[in-house]
Amino acid sequence: MSYCRQCGAVLPEDANFCPTCGSRVLSETTPIERHHVLKTTGKPKVVVANTAPGSIRVKSGSEGEVTVNLDLKVHEDLDCNISQDGNVITVTCRAKVGFWGWPSYVFSTGPRANILVSVPAETDLDLETRAGRVAVAGVKGIIVVESSAGTVNIQDCEGTVKARTRAGSVKLENVDGTISARSSAGSIKFSGVLSEGESWFRTSVGSIDISLRGQPDLTVEASTSLGSIRCIPELTDAQYRRNRHTGRIGAGTGSLIAETKTGSITIHH
Repeated sequence: MSYCRQCGAVLPEDANFCPTCGSRVLSETTPIERHHVLKTTGKPKVVVANTAPGSIRVKSGSEGEVTVNLDLKVHEDLDCNISQDGNVITVTCRAKVGFWGWPSYVFSTGPRANILVSVPAETDLDLETRAGRVAVAGVKGIIVVESSAGTVNIQDCEGTVKARTRAGSVKLENVDGTISARSSAGSIKFSGVLSEGESWFRTSVGSIDISLRGQPDLTVEASTSLGSIRCIPELTDAQYRRNRHTGRIGAGTGSLIAETKTGSITIHH
């Protein structure tokens, strides 16, 4: 079953025009790839905004250059641009069809843009996708990630990390620094080292699992409305009042805040 890219109506088999809106029915185009290499000096900042269905992946690569690979499906219905202003590189992709064409995406018949970026090890990132997952690996810097309807996976990274998704989960594996993680409808899982600043993990309907490496030095505040809270081993000066668990790990120099409404919270160290 196929759908009109303009109005979302079901199309008869072998239709040349949509019976509802009259738009011409385009045949599916073979995916194409586009490869770009951009030279940089110093620490670059890479901004990726993908409002078309598709994923964003960023990995550590060669020093002094940023490479961008665009894997585009039904590329005639996509508008993609790559620009550079000094050390700031911006990649944007959007679908030309409107809201009523979105049913076709569910069945993978509409345009898609999968973006793979290779960056120097020390790079600042600002990544946003509307309908796909985001994955980052091996990067040190300020990392900001937002996905409306996909998962966020960050691995082997260091710095200030802000990860947010509305309908997916957040997984932070071997990540060191100051963390801000939020999910509206998914779980959050973290392993790594938290710095002396304030780190927080918040979700509405999922669980939170935090595994701390090394010798943590944190003030802990965890709360849930319907789930359980476990700290392994038990916190120093632990108190539990009205679904809120507080205490310390070490001297409590830094801050760890974990909040969920209907899930459980587990903190290991």
